[in-house]
Amino acid sequence: MTAPAPTKRHTDPHADVVVVGLGAAGLACGIEAAEAGARVTMLDAAPVPGGTASGAGGGTCIAGSPLQERLGVGDSVDLALEDWLAWGGPSVDVEWAHRYLLASRVELFERLSALGVRWESLRDHEGNSLPRWHRPDGGGKRVMALLAEHARTLPGITWRLGWRARALVRTGGRVTGVVAAVADRVVEIPAAAVVLATGGFNNSAELVAAHAAQGAGAERVLLGGGPGAKGDGIAILEAVGAQFTELDSVWMYPYGTPDPLDAGGVRGLAVRGVAGEIWVNDAGERFHDESLRGGATGTRALLAQPGGRAWSVFDAGVAAGLVLADPHYLDGGRPLRDRISEFLRSSPHVESASTAAELAARIGVDRSSLESAIGDVNAAIGAGLERDPDFGKPLEGLAPLVDGPFHAVRLHPLARKNLGGVRTDLDCRVLDTDDRPIDGLFAAGEIAGMAGGHINGSAALEGTAFGPSLYSGMVAGRSVAG
Repeated sequence: MTAPAPTKRHTDPHADVVVVGLGAAGLACGIEAAEAGARVTMLDAAPVPGGTASGAGGGTCIAGSPLQERLGVGDSVDLALEDWLAWGGPSVDVEWAHRYLLASRVELFERLSALGVRWESLRDHEGNSLPRWHRPDGGGKRVMALLAEHARTLPGITWRLGWRARALVRTGGRVTGVVAAVADRVVEIPAAAVVLATGGFNNSAELVAAHAAQGAGAERVLLGGGPGAKGDGIAILEAVGAQFTELDSVWMYPYGTPDPLDAGGVRGLAVRGVAGEIWVNDAGERFHDESLRGGATGTRALLAQPGGRAWSVFDAGVAAGLVLADPHYLDGGRPLRDRISEFLRSSPHVESASTAAELAARIGVDRSSLESAIGDVNAAIGAGLERDPDFGKPLEGLAPLVDGPFHAVRLHPLARKNLGGVRTDLDCRVLDTDDRPIDGLFAAGEIAGMAGGHINGSAALEGTAFGPSLYSGMVAGRSVAG
């Protein structure tokens, strides 16, 4: 049922700053501005702050952190930038990337630590020459909760939760406020400056289909953005002549599977924690080194298969570590094992069997091909090889796939992050199509390609969405307060 159209316009008290969208960038921005003495109106369509970041792992790319030093990892900003540029290619916004890395230790590791974030582990990810992906205890949910808790202690912040921004107000070419809808009212919020931090569009089937050209040959591309990642900010910015860049850089992961709780069948779950899995195509054949699961490697391999789909096959031992990266299956960073077990039992996109032969019949692949795929990897592990001979997958720490039941989870590409967005300058001021700042208008976070419009270029190192979104929010907060 369509909600009744708002009928009467009201006016909210004048603010120094209106922040639209209260995920990582928005919360960081509001905190920064309020701590500088600004009167800040914090607005979000959701009933609670946190946005997409609350459902994220919260992994953050940090160069030269105290955790790295304690673990004997000799990182530097120069080395991290070298990796960043090699991975993202010529379209990286070098100034933003360098600036972020220079600030990452103090602005992210140390400031978040002071708020109560505990950096629990350090991991290596493809594209990095050494480990610099920092995991916060409790994931993005915990980080967002701590930021929101801190924001609520600051004077000068007015919360407007459950309010949806509809348009910007312009006076004489300058942005002077926001028009929002709440219940049956339309409210104008006058302000000296507006910051849009409305996130990406990876929960919009229409926008993903329009921009994610690389998934055109796939049977389906699953939606992996937060519930509010509908791309509302794009239309708001287009209406005032903002400039966009690289909206077609939709970062997809290869380990998405349809969410059985989504009645529409378009939402995806990220399948993680299954290092011992093998991937097979619809012929039952392996086609890739499964340890390379990133958007630049694993997704390319998946999309090269018929229908852009595959099966993740693993046994009971591997299943014990399965993680589904979705708030329904996680309590912060803690997997909810009863719900994950129910997913394996009941998802129509999962098949289970006591033997590999029976599993092959259930998923409709060639029996001998699947048995050979499993057997070849098992033999390599049994022989003590460092890597499997076929695709070079590292085998250290992996056990043979021998313990039934065996499981096969259907994999499809999962649209997760927008690497492109509205262009801004280094102060987060939104640029128009002539590269001129639009007075009174700022943007941060995923709506701005995490920072600047395309801080990552065409490929993202892990941890360069969450961290830069927080950092660009901080920069925007300082800019509007100044």
